Amino acid sequence: MERKIIKVKHVTGTYIIEVPHGALNEMKTQLDKCLNDEQGAIVVKGEDGDQFVYPSDLLKNSFIAIVDRE
Repeated sequence: MERKIIKVKHVTGTYIIEVPHGALNEMKTQLDKCLNDEQGAIVVKGEDGDQFVYPSDLLKNSFIAIVDRE
């Protein structure tokens, strides 16, 4: 199974969300909830403990693609 990433293209830039191994369906569910106003944001923890927050307003105004990691 290929590793996936989520590319979010917004007017402020392109953001890459790393999808943890085996968590693609969970990330898709979180994206759907954000786009349907059921969840306020997606929060992803980085490898070094940093947290990245992707608010639902940012996601709603973006082009989102799930692609293979390069």
